[in-house]
Amino acid sequence: MKLTQLNELQMPTWRWLGINAAELDINELPDERWTKPVVSDAPKEVILTEEPTSVEREGLPVDMARISQVVAKHHTYALKVTIPDHTTLSKPLLLDFQLDDEHPQVVESLTILAGEESQGDVIVRYHASGSKVHIHGGFTSMTVKKNASLRLFKVQTLGGRDAHLDGTEATVEENGNVEVVFCELGTAKTVSGCNFLLSGRKSVGTMQTLFLGTGTRHQDFDDRIELRGRDTQGAIIARGALSGTAKKVLRSTLDFIHGAAGSKGSEQETVLTLSDKAVNLSAPLLLSGESNVEGSHAVSSGSPNPQKLFYLMSRGFSELDAKRLLVEASFAPILAALPLPELKETVSQAIREAVHHAN
Repeated sequence: MKLTQLNELQMPTWRWLGINAAELDINELPDERWTKPVVSDAPKEVILTEEPTSVEREGLPVDMARISQVVAKHHTYALKVTIPDHTTLSKPLLLDFQLDDEHPQVVESLTILAGEESQGDVIVRYHASGSKVHIHGGFTSMTVKKNASLRLFKVQTLGGRDAHLDGTEATVEENGNVEVVFCELGTAKTVSGCNFLLSGRKSVGTMQTLFLGTGTRHQDFDDRIELRGRDTQGAIIARGALSGTAKKVLRSTLDFIHGAAGSKGSEQETVLTLSDKAVNLSAPLLLSGESNVEGSHAVSSGSPNPQKLFYLMSRGFSELDAKRLLVEASFAPILAALPLPELKETVSQAIREAVHHAN
């Protein structure tokens, strides 16, 4: 099964660059339903509804709609999460998806509704164990109502032969705030797309991606924020490290729609390359149909600073430990946002392994 035209660049460039779209080769996805519980110790305020079917979200960009359609057709699990109006969750909601030899393929559909003036954190983790090749597919659709605040954390630690197809989208109403943090730490190939629609006045959306590329891993990301309401704010932040012959493609787009006067957006990317054979490709876009807006883009990519390495090694650190500290320092803003200590430890452990195997 070959999925094509994923993560399409909104304004295509030269074909030979190979960044206009992504493809993903995977085994046939399952048709049976999987009802294994995945929710642990949910906060009492949240309403969880297991859905018999997955509904395709309308109005998505074409490439995001393709991921939504694949998930709607093959989903093994569908869940709706509702945070009622005027409710603040007492603790994060944690959803664990464990892929194993009994369930080597999992395709889940999540719908999250943050009611008016509500607030909460949702954490989704993807693990894998066993000897089989695992495939994860998923699509998360979020609606953030007026004056609500929602944070979503997706932490993926699948195995080195596995595949990961993930889509995330959010619509944010007036004064709403959505933040999504992706930690992409595993798999042989990852295709991940995220789209925010900031429709309400003074709505805010922030995407943060932390990625580790090791070995021959291929990672393909497409982050897009559509700013429609007046005085909206959007930010796309990506931080990563690449080693071996890993390849990463990031498409990031800020699209200021006519009528989004007073809106501001920024794109920031920082990549440490630990190998001269790693490939780092980026395609930032700033599109505007409105004159009274502010948009910015900044990229930093290169090897660890030799002076900083020398300084740390002169203080007794080994070269590997010095590189690990520099990578962790680069990731610090995203690590600080993770709400649970075990999530930070998961990322730190992945950094240690990535640096140890870097060449």
